[in-house]
Amino acid sequence: MRFIPWALVLFRLVLGPVLLMAPRVPGGVLVLALALAVLSDIFDGKIARRLGCATPALRQADSVVDVCFWLCVLGAALRRAPDVFAAHIPVIAALLLAELACQALCLARFRRPVATHTYFAKSWGLVLFFGFAWMFCAASALAIQITCLYGIAVEAEIFAILLRAKTYPVDVKSLTALPA
Repeated sequence: MRFIPWALVLFRLVLGPVLLMAPRVPGGVLVLALALAVLSDIFDGKIARRLGCATPALRQADSVVDVCFWLCVLGAALRRAPDVFAAHIPVIAALLLAELACQALCLARFRRPVATHTYFAKSWGLVLFFGFAWMFCAASALAIQITCLYGIAVEAEIFAILLRAKTYPVDVKSLTALPA
């Protein structure tokens, strides 16, 4: 049973490239796949804690796979509606640069990838789901703006946590919950 959290993480790792390579899949199927990915992301940690196998390695893998999965989803959305995304390259680039900055800072300071799992970041998983679901069904420019701006705010909090943390921050609820 202790393999279940890892299997859920692996599911997202495999699903991301599948979505990326399937540009002609109906929007409803893509939304279902996103829903399954979000559920796997929610339950991998819950199941790991219940089974007593929530380790830093699992949390790190979960975080890295989340980034890879959502990058694949972004690629799939770009392939599906390149014209809609073209006007939003600056905000998408800002979000990607913010993610890279957080990863670089964490690697430089702690020699490990980001695994903060803040409440704000967890809520962003839901914003990503709704934003991409909206994109896959209606190719909405507003969905891109909302999703990216929310993500930039999340990355700003994570960056602040990484600057302030004295030790590798894993499962930090928020910047205000970080020990002084």
